[in-house]
Formats: sequence, structure tokens, C-alpha cells
Amino acid sequence: MFKLVGATGGYGKTTIIRDVSLEVRHGEVVALLGRNGVGKSTLMRFASGSIPAMAGHVEIDGKVAPTAPEKRARLGLGYVPQGRFVFPRMTVAENIAVAAAATGHDHKAAVAAALADFPMLKPKLDDLAGGLSGGQQQVLALARALATQPRILLLDEPTEGVQPSIIDEMAGILKRINTERGIAILVAEQDLDFCLSIAGRAYVMEKGRIRMEVDRDTLRADTALQQDLLGV
Repeated sequence: MFKLVGATGGYGKTTIIRDVSLEVRHGEVVALLGRNGVGKSTLMRFASGSIPAMAGHVEIDGKVAPTAPEKRARLGLGYVPQGRFVFPRMTVAENIAVAAAATGHDHKAAVAAALADFPMLKPKLDDLAGGLSGGQQQVLALARALATQPRILLLDEPTEGVQPSIIDEMAGILKRINTERGIAILVAEQDLDFCLSIAGRAYVMEKGRIRMEVDRDTLRADTALQQDLLGV
């Protein structure tokens, strides 16, 4: 369903990721793991179209995806970047509505669906997004991505700066939307427990490349492997 093929990219003349290939099949949850600075966020930006490709490409449903992020979004690619990037001077409702409208979906229905998925946003609906806590902003960023009705969802460090209770709630929501709606998910994370709770397998990055692919049970059982690959 979703592939990165020979992905090579970075910033300016600096190459961060080199010849990375991976696949997320329909309805699958896959983790992208690795220590700080190995290129996970750069790879996610490459996948979303946020940075230009030096080489390689993205495939959606077996076809090479357009380079523009908004065109990839219209093909069903949702993206929650590291740092959330909500629109701080818009209300919670406006953040969700804008995302839906930009991809051709009904904005009122999107807001209603977001409140059903994330009840914690209901009392904040008319508040400016910039005034939310870090965890609330992360939930809003996820709700905004879901408002585009994605078929593949890219999540970059979704637990960063988020309190444990909200992390647990996010994990439950992600598992539910994956099961009920068939949304495939690629999540770049350092929180191994979070990843093991939702993903069936993982790619582990090292120095801008994929070092290995491993299934959840193998990674969970092998603490020496966890220490070697992730330093946990």
C-alpha cells in the first residue's frame, strides 16, 4: 500500500538518509525505531513530501506519489510532524475544520468525528490551540490529521512531551482506528513500550539507513537487542 523506495534526502547539501526502503501494508501498524539523530524525522519528512528527494520515491497503492505534500494528502497520506505544529491563533474547532476542508471533506462532520474520537477536546473546542498543554496539542494534531480521512498515517514522535495518561489514551485510540477503519500507521518513536503496544513489527534505523527489520515478539523478548539497537 505504502512504500519508500531508495529514499535519499536531507537539508541543503547535507545527506541525512541514504537508500532507505520500507513498506507498510494495508491495515498494518509499523514502528520506525532508532536512537536520537539517526534520521527518523528526516525520513518521515521525505515520506510526507516536506523535503525534496535527492533520490528515491514514495509509492501509494503501487504508483509513484506526487511530490507536493497536499497532493499526497489527497491520496490518503496523513502526517503528524514532530513538534505538533498546530495553528496557535486558531481555535481547536478551526484547526480541525481547516484540515478537513483542505482535503475536500465536510468540515462540520470532521469536527463532530474528532469529538467522538477525542472527548477531551470538547471543553476546549473554542479555545485557541496555542493555549493548550503539550499533550492536548498532540491530541489536536492527531485529530487534525484524522480529519483528512487518511488511509496511511505518519506519526513522528507522538509521545514527546506528553504525560503518561494521555500516551495510554493515544495508544488505545490508534489501535481502535487501525482496527475499525483499517488505517495503516507508520510511527517514528523512541518510546519502545508505546511502539510495542500498537505495532506488529519495526524497522530500526542507524546512521541514516535501515539496519534491520524485526517483529514485535522478537524485539520484546530480546533485551540485549533492545540495548544494542536503541540504548534502552
